[in-house]
Amino acid sequence: MLPVRPIPTADHAAARLEYPSVPAMRLVVLTLVIIVGLAGITWGLSPQFDRTSFVIVAVAALTTLPSALLIYLYGRNLRYSIPFVVYADIGITVVLFASRSPFDALPGVVLLMLVSLFAGVYVSGRILTAQLAFAAAILVVLSVLSVHDGVSGWIVLSRALTLLTAVIVPILLKIHVDFLTDKLENSRRDSVSGLLNRRGLDGAVARFDVPRGVEQTLGAAVVHLRDFVQIERRLGRATSHDLVAETSSLLTDAFPDAIVARTQPGEFACVWLGSADDVAERLAAARALVESTRLRSATVSMTCTSSTVPVDYRTTVTVALGKTLTAAAFLQYGDAVAPRSNHHVAELIADGGPAIVFQPVLSVSTGRVMGYEALSRFPSGHGTTQSWFLDAAADGLQIPLELAAVRRAVAASRDLPTDVFLAVNVSATTIVATDLVPILDEAAECRRVVVEITEHDLVSDYTALGAALDHLRDEGLSISVDDVGAGYSGLRQLVEIKPDVLKLDASIVRGIDTDPMRRAAASALTTFAAAIGAECVYEGIETPQELESARSLGADMVQGFLLGRPTSTPILSRQNGMNAL
Repeated sequence: MLPVRPIPTADHAAARLEYPSVPAMRLVVLTLVIIVGLAGITWGLSPQFDRTSFVIVAVAALTTLPSALLIYLYGRNLRYSIPFVVYADIGITVVLFASRSPFDALPGVVLLMLVSLFAGVYVSGRILTAQLAFAAAILVVLSVLSVHDGVSGWIVLSRALTLLTAVIVPILLKIHVDFLTDKLENSRRDSVSGLLNRRGLDGAVARFDVPRGVEQTLGAAVVHLRDFVQIERRLGRATSHDLVAETSSLLTDAFPDAIVARTQPGEFACVWLGSADDVAERLAAARALVESTRLRSATVSMTCTSSTVPVDYRTTVTVALGKTLTAAAFLQYGDAVAPRSNHHVAELIADGGPAIVFQPVLSVSTGRVMGYEALSRFPSGHGTTQSWFLDAAADGLQIPLELAAVRRAVAASRDLPTDVFLAVNVSATTIVATDLVPILDEAAECRRVVVEITEHDLVSDYTALGAALDHLRDEGLSISVDDVGAGYSGLRQLVEIKPDVLKLDASIVRGIDTDPMRRAAASALTTFAAAIGAECVYEGIETPQELESARSLGADMVQGFLLGRPTSTPILSRQNGMNAL
């Protein structure tokens, strides 16, 4: 049984800032080491050295080549960094004292100060201080020897003081690095509780490596303070801060092996990674603790829900974290609704989900059907499609209903031509909380699959959504933002999501042939899509004039009743669409 392993905290993450792994940084260090070696070789060719000394200098300089390669490959490893500092100090010092003229060797002390830059970035502040002290000591010794050789003391002092100013550079660099580290750390911490915020939690999880060949479980317990915002308004900020502090202490004291974060004003998360049994035990303990605890700061109801997801070395852990937290939060929200009244939603899910119809999407340039959008059709008697999804959300069934619709769409798409894409509608919440790849895999094997992010879902965590979308793209799926210009499909969502396909809402497209405002908006969005390399689809085309306007504005594809109505017989829609163009 694997022991539960806590995910690295933000403190650990901040410490690792001392070991940059950015390839550009390591390339700079590699170049610097090679330059130092070349400086040694060229200096060895000068009259300052006899033949024996030149051989020593040349050998020392040539060793910089394998050393540079090691630093490039393993520079972030402390086991290699400290020996490199010692090696560089010995080599540079030997070369400096092998010179016939200590005064001419004085500028070489700068090389020791360059080593201190490496020490400050890759090792620690204490090593930086020790390295600068060593460089200053060598400078003093060479200065004394220069005076002993008859060089004017004032000239020696002037050169020594000039070289000593180079000490300031590593010190300033270290101060700046510390400042950036503190700034980064503060951005990952909640200012009231001192815990990680959601960004910090994602950053800590992203640094965790799951061993190859071992399946582990990522578990999250979400602790929710009911009506926290109302309590803050009624009792004041001081009381709300006391509540946050008390809850933070409760969780961190009870679960020292967990990563505890404040993810929302009235919401906390405890995250574990380990074997399924051990994580389940920790989650049960968290639920029991919350159920048995009464907070002293204020009378508030505290609840806890939990969720788990299996992970292995191929899993994007931040995506898994987003799914776990969202699933736990949905359980929290669902439990808050009592009694459940929309039984028709649960019954429909049990029956396999809504019926599916397909609407064709056509190329403006060729008139060919490029793909079909799968649309849900619900039984009559319970309102519109939007009403069904609102009822599902109220019952905590939004995700199950969406997944049922996606499964139905994949099954129905087997009758589609293989040279067209399949577009399915999914909310951002479902994308973050679930793994769509296994569901869409059947369709993706024989055709392009486009995941359309619906517009009526406010995105609250773009970091988690971005990680989930990257996972879908890695599996070969395309991403589309649906109904741009309606709901929450604003410019920020477009910038954050970086869609492969951008679909203009019918509210903008309808009337673009006569309305200058709509035409201007459509033109701007089409230009934006082209600039980011996305395909632009005009939805809601109902008249030949709108179609011609879409063509003149540069639309890549079009969709609407003029081109083909949603139907369960897509082959007919394909023919109708081609005739319209």
